Amino acid sequence: MPERRPLWRRPRLILAVVLAVLVTGSAAAVAGTRLLAGRYEGAVERADLLPPAPTRSAGGPTEPPKVRGPMNLLLIGSDSRTKGAPGDGRSDVVILIHLPASTRRAYVISIPRDTYLPIATADGERGDRNKVNAAYAWGGAPRLVQTINRFGGITIDWPVIVDFAGIRKLTDLVGGVDVVIDKATVDSYRFLPAGSPYPSAPCTDPQGRSRRCVAFPAGKVHLDGKLAEFYVRQRRGLPHDDIDRSARHQQYLRALADKIAEQNLLTDPQGLDKLVRTAAGMLTVDRRMPVQRLAFTLRHLRSKDLTFVTLPIAENRDVPGVGAVMVPDAERCRELFAALRGGRLDQYMRDHPPNDVRHGR
Repeated sequence: MPERRPLWRRPRLILAVVLAVLVTGSAAAVAGTRLLAGRYEGAVERADLLPPAPTRSAGGPTEPPKVRGPMNLLLIGSDSRTKGAPGDGRSDVVILIHLPASTRRAYVISIPRDTYLPIATADGERGDRNKVNAAYAWGGAPRLVQTINRFGGITIDWPVIVDFAGIRKLTDLVGGVDVVIDKATVDSYRFLPAGSPYPSAPCTDPQGRSRRCVAFPAGKVHLDGKLAEFYVRQRRGLPHDDIDRSARHQQYLRALADKIAEQNLLTDPQGLDKLVRTAAGMLTVDRRMPVQRLAFTLRHLRSKDLTFVTLPIAENRDVPGVGAVMVPDAERCRELFAALRGGRLDQYMRDHPPNDVRHGR
């Protein structure tokens, strides 16, 4: 009989970084090593991220944790792994990921943080409208889940909190990523110290002092960890503010997933171990989430199987007591979520082309 290659030598198919991050669970699952699986599970934080389940009758059957499609994940970006508790601050990143029944595709739907939605009340009912990230500030991950569920008429199966401060470590681990920027921009809110190696432009701070601000030239730009963090955080100076920042999040996730695949880290035991521990260390998941089983289900996904879209926005508006908000396009949102619930997102994308994440603003 021919000699069998070690499991870690076999080609891996990656889920793009949980879209930058569950990839490592998928890799460990396919590798099949107990060591990697244990290290991954041990690094992931656990917390109560889902709303309380409906009360079941005594002795009734307990629903098993979901690992098959159709399925909805919610990525919640934070500056630290605060475990989604109320009062932990607002989330700058809210991304809904829909996996159809086949789980051979993933639809990545960015919801800009200033989206003006009815925020779920403490008991899960429809409340007053505010910026969507207020739900996280007032009630943690469970309340944000309830808010998105009510707005879209969907059920989020698994929320995942991603520590976006970990972007720096993960990006540096793979040697940085390349992005293409269509138009030069300056982040007038990001000041650089003297002697900084990063591209800059003259600007003034709120006190009127001359400073140097982060600048991104047009064309192909290489992002190391720190510059990647600057890139995905920029908001001011972009033509469409939070919509463009959401597109940058998507572009970065795709670029990072592609870089991991290009470097063949998933065929290198030591590199894979570092990737697993770094990426897993960025995550907080629900206590019931079966990380390894879910990652194994999604092992077929590659970055080319991801479709990126932004929640349709009708207008920007200033609301007294709330500030500048982004008002969803009600008709387009109904169409989008109806397609999601009915398994027709491919048809929706033909009528409404998705984002081209090969380029960023």
